Amino acid sequence: MFTKGRDKPMRLWKAIAPVGCLLSLLVVGAPLAGRAQEIALTRLSFSSGWDALPAVVALERGFFAQEGVIVSGLAVSSAEAAINSLAAGSTDMAAVPQRVFLVMVAANAPVKAVAIGGWGTEMELVAKLGAEIRSVADLKGKKVAVLQGSESFPVLIRLLNQAGLNPAEVEIKSMPGSDLTKALGGDAAGAVFETRHFTAPIVQGGQGTVVMTAEAVTQAIGSIGALPLVVRSEVIEKEPATVQKVVTAWVKALKYIEQDPEDSARLLQIFFHRQGVRIATETALSWVRMAKYNQYVWSPAAVADAEYNGWALNVGNILKVAPKLAGFVDNRFAEQALKTLGSAP
Repeated sequence: MFTKGRDKPMRLWKAIAPVGCLLSLLVVGAPLAGRAQEIALTRLSFSSGWDALPAVVALERGFFAQEGVIVSGLAVSSAEAAINSLAAGSTDMAAVPQRVFLVMVAANAPVKAVAIGGWGTEMELVAKLGAEIRSVADLKGKKVAVLQGSESFPVLIRLLNQAGLNPAEVEIKSMPGSDLTKALGGDAAGAVFETRHFTAPIVQGGQGTVVMTAEAVTQAIGSIGALPLVVRSEVIEKEPATVQKVVTAWVKALKYIEQDPEDSARLLQIFFHRQGVRIATETALSWVRMAKYNQYVWSPAAVADAEYNGWALNVGNILKVAPKLAGFVDNRFAEQALKTLGSAP
């Protein structure tokens, strides 16, 4: 039991404690409030697949934090989610497949591509054993499988066009990934045209053989396949400093991937594992090396390649128009990032 003498200091402490807390908030809170005004916030969406790597690296290795920007990052599972979120303003920036960007351009959406998030993904043509398919021309009248919503679809159209074929002369079947890797095991398709993420297991499993390598595809049509980082036009107009910080961090991440693919592969493993998907270390590293990360600005060649893919999507009845990228690319931020960083990682 407390005595009166001991109880008096306790009552005094209870009386002054709120005042002390208030003083603490005034002293500590003022600098924090000032810092909160200095640090920008942006919301970034990216895919739940391998092409999210630059965003994952920028987040995990603190490149956004280095530039003084807080990024609320979210992996989205569908192109529709990314498009709708950008349209509603709940996403400021998004790393999306090129095909999704072309859909936005065709719809005249208020977005611009401000950087590249990887390019040159390896695509190859694999034919079923005994299917008598030795070239693209032999695909006439055959079933060819591609991944649903895949970047490979317009590239396949371009290859068919080069071989003098149109899409109506080939039965192109879009499949989910789980079915695609088994497509040559039955009668579902006579060939698969996809990135090596999917064709490598088919070949290794003895279901098919490579008819046209990734190198041959690139040589045939000059495919680049740049992946865009897009930003809402309103954000560019109202918060150019924030966009610059994000793009500078983005370029840092791309340089890091090129310099340390092993660590980048580990981050990719973690990213997939957190979504409930386990991939081997060797697989993760091979996926990192299937794309290149040494281009940051949309070059005239990258733009022309994307427009060619847009033409192919129009011919393949995916888009109603063949989109043109004039007015939808803004290289200022990536160019400034390169000036700022120079050769630094």
